[in-house]
Amino acid sequence: MTPNNNAPSRAFQQDARAWSAFTGTNYTSALRQMSSPLAQGLLGPRVSARRLIAALNDHELIGANGGAPRLGENGVRSDSPWSFNGKTDYIQLALITDMLRMFTPTSGSEVAEVGSYSLKHTAEWFLSPHFSYVSNGRLIWAAAALGLPITDPDGDGPNLLIGVSEREHDYVRRMVGSGQTRPQADHYRPAGYEHLRAALARAAAGELITEGWLRPEPVAEPAPFHDWLVQQVSRNDVVGDLAGDYAAGVRDSDHRVARTADELLAIFHEVSHSPEAYDAVVTSIAEWMRTEPSPAPIRTEPVGGDTHNHGGWGAGAGTVERYEFLCPCGDGTIVEEHDNIPGFREHDVRIDCDKCHAEWRFVDGRGVRDWALEPAVVHPAA
Repeated sequence: MTPNNNAPSRAFQQDARAWSAFTGTNYTSALRQMSSPLAQGLLGPRVSARRLIAALNDHELIGANGGAPRLGENGVRSDSPWSFNGKTDYIQLALITDMLRMFTPTSGSEVAEVGSYSLKHTAEWFLSPHFSYVSNGRLIWAAAALGLPITDPDGDGPNLLIGVSEREHDYVRRMVGSGQTRPQADHYRPAGYEHLRAALARAAAGELITEGWLRPEPVAEPAPFHDWLVQQVSRNDVVGDLAGDYAAGVRDSDHRVARTADELLAIFHEVSHSPEAYDAVVTSIAEWMRTEPSPAPIRTEPVGGDTHNHGGWGAGAGTVERYEFLCPCGDGTIVEEHDNIPGFREHDVRIDCDKCHAEWRFVDGRGVRDWALEPAVVHPAA
């Protein structure tokens, strides 16, 4: 499945000759690897075999620079020689490179975060069933050829630190790893994760992937309540305790980010929590609304509703609407009703929960269809 135009063909031939000489395999087998749909670059340009070979000599940390090899199958400072099967070695390195491409690389003053040995296991799980084993050395080799930040944490042992996002790596590891607890939220999912999974399946079926993938520019979504809450972590009170638990849940992808106060309530409806934790939520939201200049009031999730026709009471037919929303504590409902009947046009909304009726109130100046809540203690003087 070698491309037909001359430039790619020459590049494939040059790579095949270099790979054949480096690995001791025959040219035809090497060219077949260069042409595999799995090796064409699923998240970026195809990694050149000559670039891979050059990294083992020229890279500032793992390169031999004309001396004895510094990197082997088991990692750096290892006497384990490379073992090439002549059939899939280049394809495997190309796929490891693609897997590493899906992570956001560290930059600037950020240090490399993820251990190569941990990453090599993630590569095994992610690339299964195409490859069930990835060596520590090949993971480091692909990272070096890709130009990722790499550091030697202690100058001893076979493992290095690779400069990719630790949170994104933890997400992928938990998604694909055997016996791992899957994340419950996707805010740390790498931008290329879904694209790479789909492209890998297509390439494995023999399809030549031709469309390119561009890493999207990060979009900073406003998250005013989240920003406020995580700033409260150091407090020695119920708000500080809640903020600490919330921040840990976001960090571990146990729940999503609460960009607004009502999203925090929605999260608490989805996870197990104590009555004391819910009371801390109400206290936190009340304080947030007191201190913020224009806080958004609370809307809860709809849980049911219907509209039916009504024959009316002599002045004509109409409709009756009834909608139910979860109350803030989750044990009752908020009921919104509309009687659209000539002569009896009534609209009403009420909290059908004794606990929430005492702790929450409807924000003044809003229509029935536009209702919103605030804690009853937002305005202590009221």
